[in-house]
Amino acid sequence: MVESVRTEDKNNAFSVSLLAFWVKGSITVDNNFLRINMPNTVCFGLIPAGKVKNSTPLSAVSNVYTSSSYKMANILIGIAIAFAGLSMGVSMNSIIMIAIGLLVAASGIKTSFCYERNGIAQTIEVPFFEAHHISELDEELNNMLAAYQDDRNNRMQTEKVMAQNERMMAQNMNSSQAIVNAINNSNNNAAASESNAATFCPSCGSKVPAGSAFCTHCGAKLN
Repeated sequence: MVESVRTEDKNNAFSVSLLAFWVKGSITVDNNFLRINMPNTVCFGLIPAGKVKNSTPLSAVSNVYTSSSYKMANILIGIAIAFAGLSMGVSMNSIIMIAIGLLVAASGIKTSFCYERNGIAQTIEVPFFEAHHISELDEELNNMLAAYQDDRNNRMQTEKVMAQNERMMAQNMNSSQAIVNAINNSNNNAAASESNAATFCPSCGSKVPAGSAFCTHCGAKLN
């Protein structure tokens, strides 16, 4: 596998709040990990508070997708606040209330980055203006996952072929050893048979059949 490459720049930074849009977290992906470092929010998602930070191996990531959703409670509350501001006439307080109402209503329009981590669904919500940015992340992560799966499949196939070759080599070695043993046994049996089939006369040294009582050459008695 190629070495892990991790980059962190503005393309990895995501706003989490409409009110404090300059407060950003990061979602990065490299050849091995998906890394999340995002602030949480409170008060209808307007105020950053706390943080989510984790690193997930790509082998544990599945089913990556993005979605858009509407939280009607936020939208309705925001509209109610804005109308309340309008009813106060033209004043600084009414302008502030209208602005707050619009922000609360806009916070109800959510774009979510979703993925499964070891079978458990994880969701990161960002404001609606980050929708295109999140879609780019989704495409990048899916490409990285596809490359990771291809690499893992290739490694598994290579390991399988190597294991098969090792088994074949072991079988060939066993077969060769069996042939060598058979040849050695055959030679030993032939020598034993030859030794048992004949003997030699102690008097003249002539070869005589095994079990003979007398030498067929000189007539000496054999023990």
